[in-house]
Amino acid sequence: MPELDSEGYEFFGLKDAEIRGMLIERIEFLMANLSWSKKTLADKAGLPSSSMYSKLDREGSGQLTLIDICAIAKAMDISVVQLLPLTAAERILGGKPPAKASMLKMWDVLLSRSAEELEVIYNIDKILHDKK
Repeated sequence: MPELDSEGYEFFGLKDAEIRGMLIERIEFLMANLSWSKKTLADKAGLPSSSMYSKLDREGSGQLTLIDICAIAKAMDISVVQLLPLTAAERILGGKPPAKASMLKMWDVLLSRSAEELEVIYNIDKILHDKK
C-alpha cells in the first residue's frame, strides 16, 4: 500500500479524545442554539436518551458512531460536515465554532440575501476594514 501524506488531514496529530471532545463541543454548541437538552436531541434523533447522555459525556468513554452523527445532523437539519471542526480556528478553540451561537441567526439572515445585496454588504465591510 502506498504511503499517504496525511499532514493535510484536518485532524492530523490530534488524539482520539481531542477529536471526540471537539465533536461534543460542536454538538453542544448547536444544541444551545436550538435550546435543546440532551433528551430533546435524543428524541429528535431517534436515539436512546441514556445512550445520548453517555456519548456526550466529555469524561466518559462512550463513542459516537457514524450512524449517531448522521441521526444528530438530520435531527438538527444540518449537514454532517457542519458537526466537524474542520478549520484551524475551530480546532484551536477546541472544536467550538469561532462565533457565538447567537451569530448563527445573523449569518442565516445574511446568507439569505440576493447576490446584489451581498455585494453591497461586502463593499461596506471592505470600507470599514480599510479605515482601520
